[in-house]
Amino acid sequence: MKIFSCIFIGLTLTFAATTIANAQGFVRSPANQTVKLKVHSSQHAAQLVKNRFGGKVLKVSKQKVNGHNGYKVKLLKKSGHVVSVLVDAQSGRIIGG
Repeated sequence: MKIFSCIFIGLTLTFAATTIANAQGFVRSPANQTVKLKVHSSQHAAQLVKNRFGGKVLKVSKQKVNGHNGYKVKLLKKSGHVVSVLVDAQSGRIIGG
């Protein structure tokens, strides 16, 4: 009975550690390595783009960027032009504009 209790506690702790790591912006890359994300949410991506270009954020959607998780941000600039840029969640790099 002690073995089953130890196994159960070990699995519970492993699951809890994985959940906490994912909540703090860590993800597993395709090579099964843990990677720290620089952009944690669609709101964070929108704020980065707005800070760089100004204007109003129209839409943010999840999208693969260079094989990584990322975001596509559609922005209405003060000039009236609509631009779409990509934000790589892993590096924080903004592509386009």
